[in-house]
Amino acid sequence: MRPVCRAVRSKQVARTDLVGEAGMRAWIRLLPIGLIIAGVGCATSWRPEPVMTHIGIGGLIHPLEPPDHISYPPGCSDRCRKDHVYIFAVNGLNPLCLGNFNGMCDYVRDQGFEHTYFGQPYTAFWFPDEIREIRRCDPEAKIVLIGFSWGASSVRSMAHRLDADGVPVDLLIYLVGDTIWNTPYSRPPNVRRIVNVRGEGLILLGGLCDGADLDCARNEQIHCRHILAPSRKETLELVMEELLALACSPVRP
Repeated sequence: MRPVCRAVRSKQVARTDLVGEAGMRAWIRLLPIGLIIAGVGCATSWRPEPVMTHIGIGGLIHPLEPPDHISYPPGCSDRCRKDHVYIFAVNGLNPLCLGNFNGMCDYVRDQGFEHTYFGQPYTAFWFPDEIREIRRCDPEAKIVLIGFSWGASSVRSMAHRLDADGVPVDLLIYLVGDTIWNTPYSRPPNVRRIVNVRGEGLILLGGLCDGADLDCARNEQIHCRHILAPSRKETLELVMEELLALACSPVRP
């Protein structure tokens, strides 16, 4: 009976090895698919280039509502110094970009702000280094940080890291940052202007948490669901108003 048992055991081991090999092959096949799913719907740049995409899940289910007309500040034209405005935008905890925040960034680029950088919270680690380099190379540079949802907390932390190096930030925009409270930490000392846009709160938080108005900031309320904020007309109007005002303003020392 022993030879028979050994033969049966050998077949079982061989079958186990085949199952394990098949499982490994399946994981290898699924890995690229998982990476694609994690990045689909938005540009996820791993290097300092202003990369955008017009293709995304958010763009399909939450298309942009562009303003009917863009108003420039008095005495300012469409040839204002947009080329010296550098915008760094950080998405929330939303790898599929359901809110179409990347689409909002695309819109900003289409309006002439070519130096618009987009990143996820886990891919924007190079932003501070790029900002320091821009400040070193372009004496007329104007730096803008925009954070959507959890990205608002990310750009707030980024501003504080830049402050530690003595790097100023011209404009900081919190876009429905539901965990941004009216504390000194939400007003980094190196930021020259803060715009705080609040919505109706994240559904996952039961609407109980929708941030707070900030002292010494421009506070605006938009009446829409959290995920819709980047694609609404009033949001685009507000963001463009602030960016154009900055582009047309004199350079601060």
